Amino acid sequence: MTCDEFITRYWSQYLSIEKEFAATIHYLALDVNNENAYSQAYSKLMLEIGSETDVVFKEYCSLIDSTFSKKYRTIGRYKDSIKKSNPDFITQEVEIINYNRNLSPWEEWNTLPDAPWWWTAYNKVKHSRTSIVEIDGLKQEGYKFANQKYILLALAGLYQIMVNYYRRLASDEKKQIVTPMPGSRVFKMTGGEWDSISFYGDSAFYINEGNLVWEMSTIHY
Repeated sequence: MTCDEFITRYWSQYLSIEKEFAATIHYLALDVNNENAYSQAYSKLMLEIGSETDVVFKEYCSLIDSTFSKKYRTIGRYKDSIKKSNPDFITQEVEIINYNRNLSPWEEWNTLPDAPWWWTAYNKVKHSRTSIVEIDGLKQEGYKFANQKYILLALAGLYQIMVNYYRRLASDEKKQIVTPMPGSRVFKMTGGEWDSISFYGDSAFYINEGNLVWEMSTIHY
């Protein structure tokens, strides 16, 4: 897959989902005091994010792990491929732009046997919406776990996969810009080697062989 194909097939879908999430902030502030707030809009987003995560993770693991089989696409299988082929992925941090908050959506892979709690929440919303279920010590109806806390982690988790995937493609193509454009309005990667990588919006200026180059994105939302 080329970078351009990735932008068209996957990144544009991510931006559409992100736009839906960003619209909810106008009605419910992004704040730790609202973490347990749930809604039908969050339920819809949780299902979209979880489904897209499954799709993109399958493709990313196929790229980085030659032993990965698309036939066995489970969260545990993704975990095995990531730990073997990109172990730093698990502790990477996603910064919420303008909110002074960092998230590590996949860090619980180091302590939980299978999946992060937000992935469990996605499955409960999908399969046990009206049943009483337990996640991280809390018992309630499954649909109530489609809350701001887990939606934010889920979206950040999907973003993290997307950016790692694109960076690998861009590096293989020897591109100057190794993060997808147009950029996210909600997140950027932070910490470690990510601090030396530029994250752009709709356009970017950079130097290529001594010349100033202007690049403009083609997909907007």
